[in-house]
Amino acid sequence: MQRSPFVLNVADLLGSDASARSVRVESIVDWKLDLIELSGDEPIIADIVLHPVSGGVAATGSVSFVTNETCHRCLSPTTTQRSVSIGALFDRTSDDETYDLEGHDIDVEQMLRDEVLLSLPVVTTCGDACVGVVDSAQNDLNTDASGDGDESRSPFAVLKDLLEPED
Repeated sequence: MQRSPFVLNVADLLGSDASARSVRVESIVDWKLDLIELSGDEPIIADIVLHPVSGGVAATGSVSFVTNETCHRCLSPTTTQRSVSIGALFDRTSDDETYDLEGHDIDVEQMLRDEVLLSLPVVTTCGDACVGVVDSAQNDLNTDASGDGDESRSPFAVLKDLLEPED
């Protein structure tokens, strides 16, 4: 059975004369939010320093990853290289502020997932030059900025004939 790259043995950090050590975790993940997801082609790379603390292990460092995003204005796909600082405590107490230390192992996957997903923007844009909304499949405002879209393409064009013109 292959061991998860996120499970780290920390037996050497639980003794009284323990010193910090660095680890690198690399893995392809399938994490996503509404219009943004981590690239399935590029691994996340977490450089973590594990520090012995009373009753557990503290993990600090950074994680780098690539996201595939959809602009909320024009629906264009973009790719962005990102990095975020991480920090968490692993111990044997079961509370909402720490992650579990089970025996001599810690599983950093949930901690990395929490830190990465919380760092992502709620609303993504392709950049400051984005003109705006795609109002139909045939009229992309970023490439057809003239605004001379055909009125008959509007789903509401049929409604204009329902009202009688005012005199």
